[in-house]
Amino acid sequence: MEILQEEVAPAVLQQGFDPLGPTVRSTVVGSGRTVNFIDEGRPDWQPLLFLGGAGTTVRAFRLMEFARSFREQLRIRIISVERNGLGQTPFDPAVGFVEYGADVWSLLDSLDIGPVSVVAISGGGPYAAWFAAEWPERVRSLHLACAYAENGDAGAVPFNAEKIAEDPADWWRFPANSPVHRVPGFDDSVIEEATRGVFARGRDVSPQGLSQAFELCGNTPLPDLSRVDAPVFTYWGSADPAVPLAQLERWRAALPNVVKNRIYQHEGHDVQYRHWDQILADVAFLGARVVVSVSGKTLLAAPEHAADMLAAGGEVGLAAWSQTGPPPLR
Repeated sequence: MEILQEEVAPAVLQQGFDPLGPTVRSTVVGSGRTVNFIDEGRPDWQPLLFLGGAGTTVRAFRLMEFARSFREQLRIRIISVERNGLGQTPFDPAVGFVEYGADVWSLLDSLDIGPVSVVAISGGGPYAAWFAAEWPERVRSLHLACAYAENGDAGAVPFNAEKIAEDPADWWRFPANSPVHRVPGFDDSVIEEATRGVFARGRDVSPQGLSQAFELCGNTPLPDLSRVDAPVFTYWGSADPAVPLAQLERWRAALPNVVKNRIYQHEGHDVQYRHWDQILADVAFLGARVVVSVSGKTLLAAPEHAADMLAAGGEVGLAAWSQTGPPPLR
């Protein structure tokens, strides 16, 4: 009697290794500087330049990859370049907003990438502003999620880099009622990212990159953004204590083509995670689709249909948000 191989030795479907988050790569750009970057997705997908929050490294994007399947369904390619003095990137006092932007564009040129959608969250906002102001013709769309704009008062942003370095995880910590705690592994990944941001090059390395970021944000007004005619989408929590709605008003006053303000009532400084799905949809469809979940299914609805679905009891975002534990306390 012939014995089939599958009966005694079932085939394993996995052919390669599964990724442990985005792979950090390095290259020398036109300035002669070495940049660390990630490039996640296929070359023919829609490129998205991701600018993370203050103090984050290029690996911080893995905190958004709870929606990786959705991102890949939308065929969105992620490029992110580590900022000066953070993570594995040495500090160079000569590198500011403009120099960083030039290095990013040099990298994009080497990757044969033309116009990009730009997503900035929290402390990535000022970098996005200078990036767009210097090269407006290369910005396909701009997406600002609870993104800091500029300091309206004299003096620096009231954060102390040395104090943060004493307990970097505390700088990242979200309130107990934040929906981010529903994402499996999110809290542990936050600790890893916080530690990487400050200590990736050694325990005794001074947090110069974080100090510079605070100084730049605190002392540099928004550049002239009048030439940025790409569509702009904003995402804000009405109760954000870190980047309040006043910052949104600064963006709206500076940018000529804000096409959609998505304000989430009673939400805080975690909008970029809770509504990352909508940000991805806006990158893919430029506002023509809204992510809505109905009866456990996630749908990409036209805005007018989404309004009806929500009125009938649907929820914004991936159905997973309502399937992974009780709702957060309000």
